[in-house]
Amino acid sequence: MEYLIFTMLSSILVITIVILILKGRKNRILANRIPGPNGWFLVGMLPLFLQGPEKLIKNILREYRIYEKHIVKFWLFNNLYIVLTRHQDIELVLGNPKFLRKSKDYMVLQESIMGQGIFSIDDIEKWKNNRKMVMKGFNFTPTKSFIPIFYQEANVLAEILQEKCVLKSNECNISGPVSMATMEMIGKTALGVTFNAQTGGCNQFVEHLQTAMHAWEYRVTHPWYLNNTLFRFSSVKREHDRSQKIINKLTDEIIKQKIIELSQNINNSEKKIESDNEECCQKSKTVLEILLGSSHKMDHEQIRDEIVTVMIGGQETTAMAITCTIFMLAHHQDVQNKVFEELQSIFVNGDRNVPPTYKDFQQMKYVEMVIKETLRLFPPLPFLGRRLDEDMKIGEYMCPAGAALIICPIFVQSSPLYYTDSEKFNPDNFLPDACGSRHSYAYIPFGAGLRNCIGIKYAMLQIKTVISTLVRKIKFSPSERCPTPEDLRLMFLMTLKLVDGCYIKMEPRT
Repeated sequence: MEYLIFTMLSSILVITIVILILKGRKNRILANRIPGPNGWFLVGMLPLFLQGPEKLIKNILREYRIYEKHIVKFWLFNNLYIVLTRHQDIELVLGNPKFLRKSKDYMVLQESIMGQGIFSIDDIEKWKNNRKMVMKGFNFTPTKSFIPIFYQEANVLAEILQEKCVLKSNECNISGPVSMATMEMIGKTALGVTFNAQTGGCNQFVEHLQTAMHAWEYRVTHPWYLNNTLFRFSSVKREHDRSQKIINKLTDEIIKQKIIELSQNINNSEKKIESDNEECCQKSKTVLEILLGSSHKMDHEQIRDEIVTVMIGGQETTAMAITCTIFMLAHHQDVQNKVFEELQSIFVNGDRNVPPTYKDFQQMKYVEMVIKETLRLFPPLPFLGRRLDEDMKIGEYMCPAGAALIICPIFVQSSPLYYTDSEKFNPDNFLPDACGSRHSYAYIPFGAGLRNCIGIKYAMLQIKTVISTLVRKIKFSPSERCPTPEDLRLMFLMTLKLVDGCYIKMEPRT
C-alpha cells in the first residue's frame, strides 16, 4: 500500500514539474532581470526555508540586507516572490486598490480556521461589506468603553504575575499569563463572553491555535503541500484538522450562546419600562452582536470565520506586543524608570490603584513611544503578501503577473536606511521630530493602506492599559534564562512568535 502511495505521489510530482517548466517560461524571463539570490526556479531559496521557523527569519534577513536598496526576487519551488524594500514601492502597493487581494500563500488560512474572514478573504466586495460591519465594533466609542475591562483584567494579570514571581524566585515566563489575559479581554469586549481564561477556566482555543499556526507555516515553507492532494497525506494535515474541528466547535458554542442570550434580552425588553430601554440602547454592541443582527444576513460559517479572525487578531498579536514591551522594559532600566516617572506624574500621589481614564492615556506620551518602539522591532505580522494580477513595472523592473509581492515590516522597520542604530531599542525614534522626518511607510506594524488592521486603536489602548497598570505595581528586570535581548528566540508562524517563552524577573514596587 505504501509503495502504491509513493508511486502515485512521485508521478504527480513529475507531471507537475513538467507542466511548471512549460508554463512558467515568460515569468522566468522577466524574473531573471530582477536582482536576487541565485537558484533554479524549482529550488530557489527552498533549502533556507526547510531549516525551520526559527532560522527562517534569520535566513531571509541575511538575504534581504544584501538587496534592500532594490526590489528583490526569489523562487520558492515554482512560486515567484518579489520583495519590496523601498518605502515608495511599499506605499505604491499597500495604497493601491489594484492590490487588495492577498497573495496565494493566504490560502492556507482560507482552508483553515480563518476561512473567509476579513484577513484572508479573496472576494473583495464581500470583504468590503464584512469589514464595515466588523469595524463598527472597534470604532472610537466602543473601544473607549472597553477601558474598565482592560483595567480589570490587567489587575488580575498583575496579581498572577506577583504570585508566580514568589513561587519562582522572582523569575517568570510571562508569555503564558499575558496570552490568557488578552484572551479574556477579547472575549469580554468583542464577543461579550467570559472565558475565565486567567483564573483556570478551560480555554482550548489558544492551544489548538498554535497547532493550526504550525500547519500554516509548514505548508508555506514546504510549498508542495500547498497542493491539497499532497497535503492530504501529511501527518501535519491530520493534526491540523483535529485542532480545526475543536476550534470550530468552540466558536459554534460561543455563537449559539450569544443567540440564546440575545433572544432572552428581546423577550425581557418587552417588560422593561421606557427609561430602562433608553439606557440599554446606549450600550455599544459587540462585534458578535453586530454580525448576528446585521441586515446583510451572514450564514453561520461566515460569522464563525469573522469571529475566529477577530479572536486571533485581538488575542495573538496584542499578547506578543505586551510580552515584548515588558521584556524590553526589563532590559532597559532607564526606559522603565522614565515610564514609571511619567505614570507617577499622571496619577495623583502616585496611587497605584486609581483606574485610568481615557484622558490619562492621552497624557502617556512616553509610554506610547515605548510601545511603538517595541512594535518596530517586534511587529506582530513580520511579512505581508499581495497578489500581482497583471504585469506591472515597479521601480526599475517589470514584474510578471502571478508573482507574490512581499513586504517585510520586521526588516523595513529595523533597516539602517530608515533608522539610526536600527537594531538598538530607542523610544526616541518616536519623538515628533523623528517621526516627521521619516517616511510613514517605514513604520507599518499593523500594515497600512486600504487593507490595514482595523484594530489599531483597540490594540494601542489595550497595550497602554496593561503596561501602565503593571509598571505601577511591578518592577521588571532581566532573568538569568534570558540575560540579553539577543537571547529572546523568535520564530515565524505566519505571525511573530516566541520559541520558548519570555523569562524575566519581577519584584513588587513598595
